[in-house]
Amino acid sequence: MAEGPDDTVFEDCQFLTGSPQRFAVLAQIRERPARPTDLCDAVDATRTTIQRILAGFSERQWVVKRDGEYRLTVTGHRVLDQYSALMSEVERARVVGPLAAHLGSIAADLPAELLDPDCLTTSSEQNPLAAIDRFTDWLHEVDGDVRAISPIVTSVFNDVAVDLLETGTHIEFIIDHSVLERSASDFADALDRGVEHENIDTYVHDTPLDIGLALDRSRVCLAAYDDRNNVRAIAESDATAVYSWAETVFDRYRARSQPLESVLSVQENKQ
Repeated sequence: MAEGPDDTVFEDCQFLTGSPQRFAVLAQIRERPARPTDLCDAVDATRTTIQRILAGFSERQWVVKRDGEYRLTVTGHRVLDQYSALMSEVERARVVGPLAAHLGSIAADLPAELLDPDCLTTSSEQNPLAAIDRFTDWLHEVDGDVRAISPIVTSVFNDVAVDLLETGTHIEFIIDHSVLERSASDFADALDRGVEHENIDTYVHDTPLDIGLALDRSRVCLAAYDDRNNVRAIAESDATAVYSWAETVFDRYRARSQPLESVLSVQENKQ
């Protein structure tokens, strides 16, 4: 078993993370050398608290006192940089959590660009339809042909597909057997269209799908669904690396899928 940090390292980490004022003091000293009175003016803390923080930093040699002013040491700079990076990553994790928690097997090789909070739309108690509304808008904005994977079927998505087909857009669409069953019972017209329309090729995946993915000429939209197949979050990107990744994912899913006509033919022969 690999050995972890010793207790002293944990104590040092706990000291730094023990209050927001400790980070604030370290950040202030990085801006410029400071006296305790300067730090009292800049940080919401009493002089006693500031002195205690400075004593803790000095003990760990993250700061040194010269000519009455406290300055960061080289290690103090590095500790502050790493802690700032950790705080940024934790903040990112909080924002991206609704996407990250529902990605299934593709999470392992997900491009970092799709974890950028700026490319994310998440649903919430205040706006439970935010993600699916944005996903629908994305589909309405499609440029060029479309490749898509979906673990759900809805009238909204079917209506978007009709609009796209009427404009001559070609669609490659991967569904799973549960979507096929629901389509047969609730959306028979859409299922017939999936078989008969010359501009749509529908495939049925051999196992249940757990993500939604759509690609047009240059953009990618990734949708994460919860256990009830509600869209929890979507991430959008037009980065080249993301597009290449999405093409690979789509091709991998399609390789494990059968044309809709073949699946329906097998089902008919079993009846």
